Amino acid sequence: MWFLKGLPSPWRARALFHAKRYTMTNPERCRSLWDLSRRALRSGTPGCFVECGVWKGGSAAIMGLALQRWGASTNLHLFDSFQGLPEPTEEDGVAARQYSGGRNSGSLVSIHQCKEGLEPVRDYLLSRLKLPAERTHFHPGWFQHTIPQIAPTLGPIALLRLDGDWYESTRICLEHLYPLLSPGGIVILDDYNFWEGCRRATDEYRQSRGLTAEIQQIDAEAVFWVNPG
Repeated sequence: MWFLKGLPSPWRARALFHAKRYTMTNPERCRSLWDLSRRALRSGTPGCFVECGVWKGGSAAIMGLALQRWGASTNLHLFDSFQGLPEPTEEDGVAARQYSGGRNSGSLVSIHQCKEGLEPVRDYLLSRLKLPAERTHFHPGWFQHTIPQIAPTLGPIALLRLDGDWYESTRICLEHLYPLLSPGGIVILDDYNFWEGCRRATDEYRQSRGLTAEIQQIDAEAVFWVNPG
């Protein structure tokens, strides 16, 4: 079974076992997320964990269980519309327009893709996995509304996972959250090599800020880099 491949510890086995039915990412990305979470925590990188784009909560489960193992006092912040993806924009390209049924006006209305409600995700993470409610924070709403408002309250970030797919979602997350990333902190882009808009927004942001940290491949689509400070 995929979740048992190359496991160095029962903690990682447990995390991947619980996540496998609640994520659209592949086994390689799940294992990488556990390992990068462990890396951030065991290195003492200060700050919270943040995920933007939660869906059913599989990746959040991996992050949350890593926090149980190595960072029990660290907060986990989860941003999602819990209504599905909004419309893409022209910057997202032809594939995104096709995926959204020909819509690409950027309107903040659901295209009914990647849709999951808040309560099932909350129940999965808090009731089934027993993540601590006092340190697991849900921020429902469109990124354009929630992230600019909440980012100033988060403090430093140790691990930032971005899975918003579209250009605008990625741009907003990077502009408001990346400046909070601690030296040694890690940013993960789930769709950098899949959705055109995600890659475009990321490249533009890195160029505008003079970021030269090496982009490292996780698999054919996902990447990460470490903030050198």
